[in-house]
Amino acid sequence: MALRRVLALGTALGCRSCCSKPSLPPDFVEALSAVVGAPNISTATAVREQHGHDESMHPCAPPDAVVWPQSVGQVQELAALCYRRRVPMVPFGTGTGLEGGVNAVQGGVCFDLSRMDSIAELSLEDFSVTVEPGVTRKALNSHLRGTGLWFPVGTVGMGGHGAGGHTTEGAGRGDDFGLGMLGGPRVCHGP
Repeated sequence: MALRRVLALGTALGCRSCCSKPSLPPDFVEALSAVVGAPNISTATAVREQHGHDESMHPCAPPDAVVWPQSVGQVQELAALCYRRRVPMVPFGTGTGLEGGVNAVQGGVCFDLSRMDSIAELSLEDFSVTVEPGVTRKALNSHLRGTGLWFPVGTVGMGGHGAGGHTTEGAGRGDDFGLGMLGGPRVCHGP
């Protein structure tokens, strides 16, 4: 109940809602487009609303733009642009989180990482896999089929995070996982 009051207060004070319009300058949107290409950026209301909420109870708070980077280099360039202009960055995996982590409460640019979905390396000997942030649990298990390994859904949320939004948001266990997205791929070791 108290959380709902805080959220209502935020709305009363002018926080963003699904009805808000993009507020990024056109030259900044063009700079983002130059990095990822015109098909990989959107300021459309429906796309922004889709990326402005997850499965949590929090109200929609859409970003001003959504980009779909396809490489670490593009993520680095986009992050540098946002940093220089002091524009918030919000990572987005599949939108299935329960914490409201994708809500762009201060606007900004949503980095939809779903197209960065390569599985770079699998080591059966040490039970490790190097993946890009857009790899889903289902895709990983499909890749692991026939190896005798699998990534169980039961570990997520119980101290052994390791896939989807947990890795995208850097919410895995600190002693087991490393995001490494901006510095290139890194091996993430599970329990």
